[in-house]
Amino acid sequence: MIVSPDPNQKGVFISEKTPSQSHELEISLLVVFILSGIYIAYELLAEPAGGHPFGHSLGIVGTLLMLMTEMLYSLRKRTRLLNWAGPVRVWLSFHIFTGIVGPFLVLMHTGLQFRGLAGVSMGLTAVVVASGFVGRYLYTALPRSLAGAAASRRELINEVRIIQAELSQFQAKKSAHVNQVINELSQRHAQRPPWLTILGRSYFQRQFQRQARKAIRQLDSIEKSQRQQLERLLTRNRELARQMDMLETARRLMRFWHVLHIPFGLTLFFSVAVHVTATLYFRAGLFQ
Repeated sequence: MIVSPDPNQKGVFISEKTPSQSHELEISLLVVFILSGIYIAYELLAEPAGGHPFGHSLGIVGTLLMLMTEMLYSLRKRTRLLNWAGPVRVWLSFHIFTGIVGPFLVLMHTGLQFRGLAGVSMGLTAVVVASGFVGRYLYTALPRSLAGAAASRRELINEVRIIQAELSQFQAKKSAHVNQVINELSQRHAQRPPWLTILGRSYFQRQFQRQARKAIRQLDSIEKSQRQQLERLLTRNRELARQMDMLETARRLMRFWHVLHIPFGLTLFFSVAVHVTATLYFRAGLFQ
């Protein structure tokens, strides 16, 4: 898509920065790895049995983390009660962390025994966690401003104008060969369905970066710093075009995902409430 540059437009600095760059997934997996080592040591050194306080402690902590997953992010996002406690993207990172570590603690609590209501709850937990990963992937497909708010199509168009104005300035007084390479890299030959663009966006972007880097390295007539600048502009131009292609589809998929994810989550916590009530009533584990 070619949009004529408008000198009166100011940059909106659309970014794909998401909580994934806060490394919450890496931290979560590290914690899961450490907890796995602790659990293996417990299995080897102790004599595990049903109702053991250690197992119940895992279940209690895991359930509390899952409650935090369900409640805190929604409170921060939908109300003003926690506005003082940091930006929404930080709370989303915490939401993802507790949404991984909490269910893993509950899994350890089951001792890999999936019978009765506890087994149903664990199955629902697995569905909700898997759904959460899908939701996170869709969330990262939505372009965002540096403030973390979802960007509109108008904001994307504004930044496309800015990038293309910079490309036009770059091309001024360059040789015909350089301009030919820039024009070829600016064109999009493959028109993919938006859903395919969403699923393969990282692959397609890396593929274009490799193609652009290879072509730009052969431009010996311009300086290294200019080649780096050109690569940055062309990569961002292609990224913005991709975001515009998949913006509406990603929004529709996110709405559909919410319709499925929230009922599963509510059903899960209803089953957990029944399980906890039964544990208290029959005075099991730590409540003997």
